Amino acid sequence: MGLFDFLKRKPEKAPEDEGPSPHYVFAHYALRQIALAEPLQILAIVASPDVENFIDAVLQDVVEQCGREAGFEAADIKVHPKRVNDYPCVVVEMPEPQEAAEAHMVAILVPIDLSKDPPSEEEQEQIKAHYYTLEKSFSLTGEPRTVLAEWGESRHSNYGEGPEPTVEAFVAALNSRSSGG
Repeated sequence: MGLFDFLKRKPEKAPEDEGPSPHYVFAHYALRQIALAEPLQILAIVASPDVENFIDAVLQDVVEQCGREAGFEAADIKVHPKRVNDYPCVVVEMPEPQEAAEAHMVAILVPIDLSKDPPSEEEQEQIKAHYYTLEKSFSLTGEPRTVLAEWGESRHSNYGEGPEPTVEAFVAALNSRSSGG
């Protein structure tokens, strides 16, 4: 093989960009759109026996939109009703992320006082959920790393280094964050 023989070979095809994974789309787009549009409905759904059907329907829609299989089942997604500084919060634990930026889990925090009377229809329209992700990241040393982020309808705030990817550590970080810590 001569020095310039590499110029004669056929170029390799560039890999086709398949877009974001179903894992990413589920956590960062599909669930977020529903949670931000209907925060009280999300709380009701996750407290109901229909939560598994809801997760399955959202995942199937994502798979259809992405045009490829998710690599996991809806049953692999776990839902944990929690409290963050006395507000209702739903932590959705995702299957193990494979790529950077995929979520270990998401949290839907709805800042309402459940000890008071239910909000009126007018008040319900004013309720805005907070949507957090705990994302897989990378480090130069190769050590596992997470990033804590918050998503709005049209914004993304990166809060930097996140906690270990456990439900308890995620909730503790949210408690600290939302209390100004």
